[in-house]
Amino acid sequence: MEYRIRRLIWLLLPLALCAGELDTKSIAYKIYQNECAANPKYLIHWNKGENFPSLGIGHFIWYPKGVHERFEESFPKLIRFMKAEGIDIPRWLLGAAPWQNKTQMQNDPRLSQLRRFLIDTIPQQAAFLSKDLDITLQRMLKDLSFQQQTRLLYNFQRLQKSKGGNYLLIDYRNFKGEGINPKERYKGEGWGLKQVLLCMPPKQEAKEAFVSCAKKILQRRILNAPKERHEERWKEGWFHRIDTYLVY
Repeated sequence: MEYRIRRLIWLLLPLALCAGELDTKSIAYKIYQNECAANPKYLIHWNKGENFPSLGIGHFIWYPKGVHERFEESFPKLIRFMKAEGIDIPRWLLGAAPWQNKTQMQNDPRLSQLRRFLIDTIPQQAAFLSKDLDITLQRMLKDLSFQQQTRLLYNFQRLQKSKGGNYLLIDYRNFKGEGINPKERYKGEGWGLKQVLLCMPPKQEAKEAFVSCAKKILQRRILNAPKERHEERWKEGWFHRIDTYLVY
């Protein structure tokens, strides 16, 4: 099992990247398109109603000092990955996000430097998105019953074998997380890759089952979310993104 998953990782890593550009047929480009409309303008983003910016082709979350949300912070992990790859990192990107709100961010003269950095490191961001899928699987299997492990592994493997299944697994993990962080819950219910894989009925076609379950899980998240977050405003966009899994 581990050999097959590791082989998958190596197949995904050559993403045909050159001079900061993505092959439009690559998984990384699809994620860039989903998160940023394939437009460098949206490499730096601050969602209305959120207390943090989202950066890069995967809209990696970066918390300001003193902000502690339930969502997993991913930008510092990206920075550590790039640093290990020998990328020169601007010193001010090594700590917490230096802004407390969107207005502060937009008025920061360093924003042009940040955008240039994000454009120049698109290949490294793409590699980061594709890495460690085997580790993700092992983390999702942990603490499950034997029956649940069997179901999750079976659904994971049949998605791998389906056309576009690799994109689906990587994109949803980046989109809504692995589903193992106990903080990423509303009323005790998660919405990550783990929850969707466990939801999938075994006899339905793999991608159709995933899409159906992903919508069900995200609808549950919307219903369970605190009312003041108004997460229903994102439903249409979320579901549109999920529908791309059927056509990739």
